Amino acid sequence: MNGSADVEMNIVTPHPQANAAITADEDLPGNVKIAGARNSVQMMKDDIPITAMELERGKNSHVPAPIQKYANFVSEQPRICLFISVIFMLGMSAIGFIVRDDLPDFAKADKGFDARGTDLAAALRTVTHFDAETYKFDDNGISDDLVCNGALTYNQDGSPMVTSNWWGCTNAEDDERRRMAATSRDDVMDEEREALRALYEQHQVEGQTCSYAHSWLFEGSPTWPPMQVVFEAQGDDLLDVDTLKAICAFDDDIRSKYGLAASAETNWATGEPCEDRNLGDYVGYYYHKTCAEITATDVENFRTLLTTCQPAFTAGSLVLCSDEWVPNGCIENAVNNTSPAVPKECFRENIVYDVLANIVDKDFKTTNKVKYTKVIGAYTWENELTPVHTDLESDLDKSYGSAKIAGYRLGDKFDVFTDQLIIDNVFSGGAFFLVFCIMWLHTSSGFIASLGFLQIILNLGVAYGIYMAVMNLPFFPFLNLVGIFVVVGIGADDVFVFMDCWKQSILVFGEGGTLADRMGYVLYRAGGSMLITSLTTASAFCANALSLITSLKCFGVYCALVVVVDYFLMLSYVPALVIIYEKYVRKSPLCCRCCTCCTFCHIPKDPTQLRPLEAWFRDKFGPFVVKFKYPLALAFVALAAGLGFNASGLERPTSADFQLFKATHPMEMYDLQLKYKFNGASDSGTLKLTFVFGVEALDNGNHWDPDDYGKLTYVDMDFDDLLTPTNQAALEGWCDHFRSSSFYKDPCVEDPDDRFCRFQDICQFEWVKAYVTTDCADTTNDFSAILDACSGDDCLEAVGKIGARTTCCGLAFPMTDASIARNCTESVFQLASSDDLLGDRNNGNMGLIFDTATKDLKIFLMQLDTNIEYQETYEVFETFYNDANADMKVAKASLEGTFASKVFYQTRMDFFDLQMSLGIGAYQSAGMSFAFAFAVLMFMTRNPILTLLSLLTIIAIVCCVIGVLVFDNWELNIMESVIISVAVGMAVDFVAHYSHTYLHSPVKDDREIAVLNTLKTMGGSVLTGAITTFVAGGFMVFANTLFFYQFGFFMMMTMIFAWSYSNFLLLPLIAIMGPVKAKKDSAVREKVIQVEE
Repeated sequence: MNGSADVEMNIVTPHPQANAAITADEDLPGNVKIAGARNSVQMMKDDIPITAMELERGKNSHVPAPIQKYANFVSEQPRICLFISVIFMLGMSAIGFIVRDDLPDFAKADKGFDARGTDLAAALRTVTHFDAETYKFDDNGISDDLVCNGALTYNQDGSPMVTSNWWGCTNAEDDERRRMAATSRDDVMDEEREALRALYEQHQVEGQTCSYAHSWLFEGSPTWPPMQVVFEAQGDDLLDVDTLKAICAFDDDIRSKYGLAASAETNWATGEPCEDRNLGDYVGYYYHKTCAEITATDVENFRTLLTTCQPAFTAGSLVLCSDEWVPNGCIENAVNNTSPAVPKECFRENIVYDVLANIVDKDFKTTNKVKYTKVIGAYTWENELTPVHTDLESDLDKSYGSAKIAGYRLGDKFDVFTDQLIIDNVFSGGAFFLVFCIMWLHTSSGFIASLGFLQIILNLGVAYGIYMAVMNLPFFPFLNLVGIFVVVGIGADDVFVFMDCWKQSILVFGEGGTLADRMGYVLYRAGGSMLITSLTTASAFCANALSLITSLKCFGVYCALVVVVDYFLMLSYVPALVIIYEKYVRKSPLCCRCCTCCTFCHIPKDPTQLRPLEAWFRDKFGPFVVKFKYPLALAFVALAAGLGFNASGLERPTSADFQLFKATHPMEMYDLQLKYKFNGASDSGTLKLTFVFGVEALDNGNHWDPDDYGKLTYVDMDFDDLLTPTNQAALEGWCDHFRSSSFYKDPCVEDPDDRFCRFQDICQFEWVKAYVTTDCADTTNDFSAILDACSGDDCLEAVGKIGARTTCCGLAFPMTDASIARNCTESVFQLASSDDLLGDRNNGNMGLIFDTATKDLKIFLMQLDTNIEYQETYEVFETFYNDANADMKVAKASLEGTFASKVFYQTRMDFFDLQMSLGIGAYQSAGMSFAFAFAVLMFMTRNPILTLLSLLTIIAIVCCVIGVLVFDNWELNIMESVIISVAVGMAVDFVAHYSHTYLHSPVKDDREIAVLNTLKTMGGSVLTGAITTFVAGGFMVFANTLFFYQFGFFMMMTMIFAWSYSNFLLLPLIAIMGPVKAKKDSAVREKVIQVEE
């Protein structure tokens, strides 16, 4: 048949059913003139020999004995198989709720999204552990207010720690001390209130603004208050009287409607509830009016005031008049104008400061116009603000003068997220319904579609039972809900493959074939194809178990379980369902009378005919693919190369804000964009390196449980270990070593006017050296005389003279006597912790930490400032991280003892740790997914050429998907990390189906005919599988929760590229260079085709 001459052939088939199929196909006459070239379109359209050979191979093919025995059992006892399957599904679905009483809780959606097991994570957990052991708080964070029963203490006598709070320990002897402290506090407060009331009488304004910061509202970050509503000008300026009055009216309506005034924070000086802070009220306060009384002149005068005070605010001269208990210097400035550089009116009530810092956008500095303004509520996190969100979300298009609401923070957005999650899951109902309709249409049987879809739904429950009860995993993150949409797409795809193979089996065996033979054929052919896709998809999800992020680990395992469970149910439940349908339902007279119009119970089509979709793939689509195989392959390779190059631009996340909703959601608009338009949003401050000796940096908790961080692991270190002469010298030079680092911040360079600048980064053992080497005659208790005479680096030597003494002076350093070294070191550390000496210049709780029970030394801490500003730029932190590790390695090498190798540093790099973990985990998981996909394809096909072509197609699909996501400005965040690995599993499905079908093509010595047969056999299943998964993803993109939206968009893009590349790259490549077996089928051809010359 592959000769160059044209021949006339009469096709004769040895089975009557095959002849019936031939005569039913009017497009294929009995005599076909075939030009001998293999790429003849006529030859490719000639399906008769393919059908005949399928018939013959079906009769003579060898289904493995175990599979055939199982098929015989299912065919003989389908009701038993179905009953067992249903009981298993229902039982496993229930057991997850019976065995475990801890139902999934999505109230804290960000739980489990921190890195685990990294060196930075271990350092953070360890420091958190010994902080918790030092200050033992109750479940509310601060007990009444502190329970002093910590296992560790900074006090060298072993006494428990107390904080700067007025009350201390809860033991009996301290009860009186607490009562006296509380009484004293009240007396002090009464005196301060009287003093502040006197100031208010002289300089009060209408209303109560809490402007002297005697409220938690001004404590910590200016972004702390839970209610912040941002208004945006519809033009270029909203600083007009009508707009300000409208915003005031909005604020008053919110306060009254929800009764928020009664629960507002109070001013510590007056005890009165605080008003909300907004621009209109501030204008009124300043001019002794209510917001409703202000005029256009007042507004313009206030604009002039802000413009006048702006330079002082920018220069840092205009500061917040804030002191926790008593009036401070800047209040005196406001009253007496003692700071001529700042106009007196700028200090008044902190109004101007608060407006410039928090109420108007930072661009006012250059434009003198207000584009954005805030309303900041005077409420705590205990207020229930979620109902306010419901109202505001419906008013986003409402105008307030010349402004509209642009976004807001209203309490904890995780509370809103929980409610939204329930709403968004409603979209799964729409996806279920549409997928069910497609299943009904494709299978032509409502009976099979209905009960098959039931299996898909119960699949989720079975996976949940295994996850919770069998594997006993402690955490079920909200990401796992994506499994709902995953199972819809994958489950429906498997049903399509199974049912298509079942329908095609009748063409192989004829209507005379037994159900057992047909089922054995289907389990072997469809089961093998589904096994490849299930293994590769499940492995792609399982690769996320290697992630360093708990939620991703759990998500990967649950979705992998969904895929695996679906595969086994496809081999148990669905075969029994199909046999019951064939035996008892299809030909039921009752069913036919009831359902003749709806095809619920039976398939009305002649099973010996090709369905229209199969005929289209054979007659139209297939010839197109093969005819244009070269240009199609080149075009799609070029497209993959272009999008793959763009995919390389996927960057790590640039914001530490945990995003729960789409970027257009008003709460995310605030977190991601709007809050940065105000001066108070910056998270300033430089990083500090804390060096920790005596404990090992371990994250030894259960990495599958976001609440389990393990416990402290001490290393052998006592005073004798720490204070060997070698270690004394190493610790004395420790800070000096790091002062040569690129990231060191010299406080004397930063603030040369501060004579005591060196105290800010003095290392304790530098002090120890100065202390013990000072002549005893030079020591003194006159702190002031010593400190007044020193400046800069000279203070390091001078501080050694502090404390008149006759011991621990005039010694050589390092000290060789262990007892002297301990006593002198303890004296220095006690002196260094004195607030009377250094005030706020000391390093806080840095130094020696002891066991409260045994009084033994447990931990030693040192701290050093760096010049690294806290930020969210990965590259800056990466350089700092690498430099710090390199310097740390050198510094540790100078120490001796078993504890030396365990010394570590800790700093505020948790977001960088997440960024780094996402990058490592994403590509590691992707690599594992590719490797497993290659191994599965190689094992199942046993053909390196077909495996390589399949792998090339999968890589192209993944590159295209990620390239499109980069075009859409996605970053390598949580979702993208999942996608990179999952994309491999989802991309392999169609590739595996086509490869497996090509491998089992009846004609193996002609690539083009085999490709045509592949499309005829599997094209419809692949297409409908792509449509159902695309539909499931399509419903998800309407969700407001970000993860649902992103995963839905990803599923849609993956289906588009997976279907396109499977058809327009893989099949053309197979038609060009796919594996062939010359003359392998010649015996079969002679049996089924008699050629008459």
